[in-house]
Amino acid sequence: MRCLAAGVVALVALGAACGGPQIVNERPADLTRYLPATLEAQRTKEGDPRTLHLRVYVDAAIRATPRWKDAIGDQIDYASQLLQPLIGVKLVVDDYRDWDRGPEAGDAHAALTQLTELDKLDKPEDQRVTWVIGYVAPQATATKILADLTDARPLGRHVIVRGWGEQAEVDRLATSLPELKAGARVEVLGAHRRHKQTVALLHGLATTLAAIPELDPTWIQNPTYSIKQHTFSDRNIELIDLAVTTREAGDAPVDDATVARKLLDAIEPEFGGFIPGERDLVIAQLRLVVDRAKAGQTADNIPPVAYEQWSRIRELRKRDPKQALAELDGLLAAYPANATMHQLKCDLLLAKPGVGDPTTRAACTRVSELAPGDPGPYLAVGEALARADDLLGAHATLTQAEARIGNLGVGAPEAWKRLVGIYVAMGSLTWTEEAIAKGKLAADPAAAQVAQTRARYGVVRDPKVIAPAREGAYVTAVRGALDLVYASKYGQAEKALAAGEKAWPGGPGFAAVRCDLSMRTGNFDAARAACNRALAAYPDLSWALYLGGVIDLRDPSTTAAGIAKLKKAIAVDPELGQAWRTLAKAYGRAKDHAAFDALDAAYQAKFGSPLPR
Repeated sequence: MRCLAAGVVALVALGAACGGPQIVNERPADLTRYLPATLEAQRTKEGDPRTLHLRVYVDAAIRATPRWKDAIGDQIDYASQLLQPLIGVKLVVDDYRDWDRGPEAGDAHAALTQLTELDKLDKPEDQRVTWVIGYVAPQATATKILADLTDARPLGRHVIVRGWGEQAEVDRLATSLPELKAGARVEVLGAHRRHKQTVALLHGLATTLAAIPELDPTWIQNPTYSIKQHTFSDRNIELIDLAVTTREAGDAPVDDATVARKLLDAIEPEFGGFIPGERDLVIAQLRLVVDRAKAGQTADNIPPVAYEQWSRIRELRKRDPKQALAELDGLLAAYPANATMHQLKCDLLLAKPGVGDPTTRAACTRVSELAPGDPGPYLAVGEALARADDLLGAHATLTQAEARIGNLGVGAPEAWKRLVGIYVAMGSLTWTEEAIAKGKLAADPAAAQVAQTRARYGVVRDPKVIAPAREGAYVTAVRGALDLVYASKYGQAEKALAAGEKAWPGGPGFAAVRCDLSMRTGNFDAARAACNRALAAYPDLSWALYLGGVIDLRDPSTTAAGIAKLKKAIAVDPELGQAWRTLAKAYGRAKDHAAFDALDAAYQAKFGSPLPR
């Protein structure tokens, strides 16, 4: 009762500030029976509360009401008074922002989409913001349907709250309230306003934390507003607490897929107290969050009611793509603007009849029209073009994907990895390196693989010598010529070299192969000249460094130069075991035991066996 009394005093003061009569001594002794229930926690969470930061947007209709900021602040504070003992969090508003919604200002159901687009929480400074709350104009008529009073999505960070429609709400309450004197009337109406608006806010916040609609009308997650609502069910409190604890575990918010997986583990076991079917819808929505993160998509989610059919189509795709496409077309008839469904159609058609078919391209273009910020269709088409050996077309398409990957938020790293994988398969070292840099994937294994390939085969960074689209073909040609040399097919190797040098004039990899060929045929002067040409064009060409070192070690006067080349070969291409072993022999011949021991220790650490002595 102390909490209620404090709330009443605050409401009377607020009512007076809004212009109501400042009469506080006319309160009938039994006035409490006309007041809504007090929001209260039946249990208290131990420990210091965690602060959750809010950003509040207010549309023109709400800003036109008297003392709107005080009213909203009071409602958020009331919500915080419940959440602090309940789950150990307190709500703090960082700032209020004017929201001019434009021509759609009257459509509250479009407000959530508008707010999400307006404030995407994609800047570094936004990491501290837990929720963005948008307050919009009230309906013309009073309603108890909470879906009309608030709008939110599971694991979303945006919540819409409709304002209090003064006249409509007063008219609705008139039938249940007796004639009251001015001061008592201000108190009662203020209490009803505060309770209803706070319940709507809490209902929306709980929805973002995957709370499930509840059967008991006194619980806040019941779909219908009641003045008796005072808390959440114990099971929903557990889910809300789990979601907040998981999401806000570190300095930055945890990604939605991780939160969804935690919640699924908690929700999927059967338990009662919820409206039949609603639990399954929440589970479907959480699964969609996980699936979407795996696919690296920003496209629309699948409606929960269609999730079972959608899952069946995806399974059917593996064994009967034609039937899967037929069923998918039926689903698209019901959801013609769902970009995720269209993406699956694009993927199916890319497999057969293929990327060159006009129907396929039209299907994939439709995805881009419905979800212009999604890199998914561009990645799919680009990958298909690469498989069809249209590397320039693939790169042009994948460049469009690159420009959109940032829209994925926490899913962006996986999309960059997929893009890197496509470029690796294309054989373009330059495009792979560029994607690794843009995606900040320097630690990715592909980065080391690209560096080694470039060093081993002399893939010079000069498009006039080797165009990025032809780097894969160049590497294949150099490796093929080298394989012929290893096989002692010297005549065929000579022909392969001539063809490669014609296709890529000045390609240093072919000079390195010529160095190797000349060495094996005993022409060391020609070999030295060829290795020198290779290193002049590409100083980090590891094979030419290795061969040049071998040649230098033949002459005691150039031993130091040979050792230097071998050390550099190891530095630029650590996987080149021949260079390690040849350098060990050089140290052994020079009786440089300290250098040998150091090299042996490094070799064992890398290759797991000692150097031969």
